[in-house]
Amino acid sequence: MDDCLVYFFTGFLDSGKTTAICSWASNEQLASMKSIIISTEEGEVEYDESLFLGVKPMMVHVETTDIDSSLLFSLEEKYKPELIFIEWNGSVSPADFFDKIDVPDRWLLAAAVAIVDASTYSNYYKNMQTMFADYYRYCDTVIFNRVDAEKDNLPKLRGSVKSINPATNINFMGINGEMLDIADHLPYDLNANPCVIAADDFGLFYTDALDNVERYGGKRVSLIGQAIEMRETRGRAFVLQRNAYTCCADDIGVIGVLCFYNYKSGFPAGAWLKVTGTVAFFNDKRPDGKQIAVPTIKVDDYAVTSKPDNETIYFS
Repeated sequence: MDDCLVYFFTGFLDSGKTTAICSWASNEQLASMKSIIISTEEGEVEYDESLFLGVKPMMVHVETTDIDSSLLFSLEEKYKPELIFIEWNGSVSPADFFDKIDVPDRWLLAAAVAIVDASTYSNYYKNMQTMFADYYRYCDTVIFNRVDAEKDNLPKLRGSVKSINPATNINFMGINGEMLDIADHLPYDLNANPCVIAADDFGLFYTDALDNVERYGGKRVSLIGQAIEMRETRGRAFVLQRNAYTCCADDIGVIGVLCFYNYKSGFPAGAWLKVTGTVAFFNDKRPDGKQIAVPTIKVDDYAVTSKPDNETIYFS
């Protein structure tokens, strides 16, 4: 028997999970499949059969605490579904599903999606960073819903996710349901030569470059960071790095860009430098074994500069 595709959706109440599931379930490639929607909460939008263009899904309404392996295996045995949508209660960590519940061998996770309401995100994120961090660690896709392109800072929204899970795919939906492109909202001009990247935008540059080789490859940039020498590349390259606040007060990591530059003794290791050079990429492997293109800089020149007002990068 073929695999059963599983789409997992989470997010706070009224973030738009139900609407997203209805849209996905009506996709031409999925609409003809025998499907089950497992819903764990009731929001403002109800599931309406008229919203589904193909085979009507079977609805299962349960509390999040009632979702366990026995329930899922019984659904598998009784209905032999081809497609599963899970609307997970956003007040419960996705870890309670992914780390604690066994699913039938035939069930294959196609996507884990976090739906985030951009109109309330600022206040929610300040008070519930740990919950959002769980969303981002367990989900491969984040959709920011109801984004006001005139008011919301798309790079900061994106950075708050990428600082926790750089591999996450991020989409922005405007207040009228239109797709928004972050390239139209970057705080620096990639057409400038060089493109001057402010000290506070170091993290945005790095995480955006990870996803957009074509956008950054061959561009000359100016970037500020602290110069760190590594024994294995001393004299040939150094790392320009920044501390980055990701989730909570105790969760500060390091973002570093390898800078290729032939230098002799007297290099100001540990100093804050403004580096100018051309962006290039090398292929590396992520922990999951997948290839990733990592940005580097071929340095033209550098100058010692003052320490930024904010030594630590904040993504929120």
